[in-house]
Amino acid sequence: MNKNALRYPESAIAGGRFGTARIHGEVASAAARLESTAPTALDAPIAQLLGRAQTSVQRMQALGRKPRGEMNKTERAYSQLLAARKHIGEIDDFAFESVKLRLAGATLCFYTPDFCVWAGGRVQFHEVKGFWTDDARVKIKVAAASVPWARFIAVRLVKGEWIREDF
Repeated sequence: MNKNALRYPESAIAGGRFGTARIHGEVASAAARLESTAPTALDAPIAQLLGRAQTSVQRMQALGRKPRGEMNKTERAYSQLLAARKHIGEIDDFAFESVKLRLAGATLCFYTPDFCVWAGGRVQFHEVKGFWTDDARVKIKVAAASVPWARFIAVRLVKGEWIREDF
C-alpha cells in the first residue's frame, strides 16, 4: 500500500457516509429515484438520444425494418413465387438484394431493388411493397430512367393477389 493512501474505517464506507455532502446528496436522490414505483416518461430522453424527433411514419418504418439481406414476410412469399416461376422455366434465375444502384450521379442516394431477376437474357429489378411511400416511388422512377437496359417492376400483395406495376 502506498504511504499517501488514505485509510477509512469499514463502518464509514458501508454506511454510506463516505465522501462529501454533495456526493452523499446525489447518492441519496439516485436511491430514491430507483426505489420509486412511479412511471417515468422515456419519449424525451429517447428523442434526445436520437438527436432528432421522428415522425409517426418514420417510427413505423423503423419498427418493421429488417437487417440488410433478411427478407420480410411479403418478400419471402414473393421469393417462393419466383422459385416456382424458375422451376417451370419462366425465368432463368433470381437473387435477393444483389445489386445496389447509384441514382442520378448523387453520392449519397442509392437504390437497392429487392430482387434481381434474369429472364430471357434480360435483367429485371423487382420491388416488393406492402404500401408505397412517396420517396420509394420517386427512387424507383429515377432508377428506371437512369438504367435503360433493365426493366423495373413493382409488386404489392393485396388481399392475397399480386398487383404488378411497370416503370
